[in-house]
Amino acid sequence: MPIQVVDNGENNRVEISGELMEKGFGQIRFDGDNNTLAVEDSALAFGGFFHLNGGANVTIGEKFNGSQVFIYAVQGSELRIGRWAGFNGLVRLLLHECGQLTIGDGCLFAAEVDVSISDMHSIIDISTQKRINVAQNINIGNRVWIGQRTMVLKGAEIGDGSIIGAQSVVTKRIPANCLAAGSPARLIRPNVTWDSQLL
Repeated sequence: MPIQVVDNGENNRVEISGELMEKGFGQIRFDGDNNTLAVEDSALAFGGFFHLNGGANVTIGEKFNGSQVFIYAVQGSELRIGRWAGFNGLVRLLLHECGQLTIGDGCLFAAEVDVSISDMHSIIDISTQKRINVAQNINIGNRVWIGQRTMVLKGAEIGDGSIIGAQSVVTKRIPANCLAAGSPARLIRPNVTWDSQLL
């Protein structure tokens, strides 16, 4: 079944080829104006639920392979997924506040991974009545492998070539070319790389 577009606004753009729209499945929903969802024509698989909520900008690079993507992006938020990204099962990319989420080239995400720049609700300091949990950008480098049921939370940064073990919670900077795991994720082994083949 082709991807359905529900447009509840004006000046919203879907920059996806007709062929890709036909062979994909799911829904693209625009609430508000001036949203853009752009996907390179060379995607190997494309589908899921995409909800852009006024002035959001989502770009997905060439050779994308993912059929169970869930994207929620509000006004002013930007999501960029690089080339050759592979999502093996449901992956949720959540931008409930204005901010940026960047995923580099050649990344591999296992199933049931959540990436969120926001806590989605406010935590208030009682004495000052000020919010203390503001949204923060997330940057995932090139060739990062993220294991099943991992959560990557606001402010996280994962360096190129790193591996995040299954069921980890990433809350801070993970250096390049290392294995990290746990809740919160911590360095397990430096100076490693990975290959999609079982060598």
